[in-house]
Amino acid sequence: MTLAQREIPPLDPAAVCEWYEGALRALARRAVRVWFNRERLDKALAAALAADPRLGDELIYAIGADGRQVSSNISRGGIDRSAYGQDLSLRPYSIPPAVLHNTAFQGAFLCETYVSRLTQLPCATLIYGVTSAATALGFLAMDIDPAQYVCRMAASE
Repeated sequence: MTLAQREIPPLDPAAVCEWYEGALRALARRAVRVWFNRERLDKALAAALAADPRLGDELIYAIGADGRQVSSNISRGGIDRSAYGQDLSLRPYSIPPAVLHNTAFQGAFLCETYVSRLTQLPCATLIYGVTSAATALGFLAMDIDPAQYVCRMAASE
């Protein structure tokens, strides 16, 4: 199915952020302790994805303040270590450095839906700031499939 054939369901940013906020807040707290150790960070991301049913089949990864990926890509399908170190600063969900380095940057933020380079399907990235005291380390990023999210919400009602 091509993107033109697949309808992109509209997402309510506030509802999406609310749905994932608790899981991402807890994960950000764990990630701070292992942020500078790639192997331990990958394990923390994988453990969170496995333990929390709200995270579904999403892809999760960590991005440093410089826009480079500081973890592998983590999904229920496994760990893709080849993604580590890639420059994501120009991706559709990029955050201006002034925002990222603001210690008030906390909580979840949903970027606009775009076409994933990996799957060629609609994707929305939810980001969550990771800070240690007054230092912005970067953020957690979680790619969600808008259609799967809408189905999950309909099933939970």
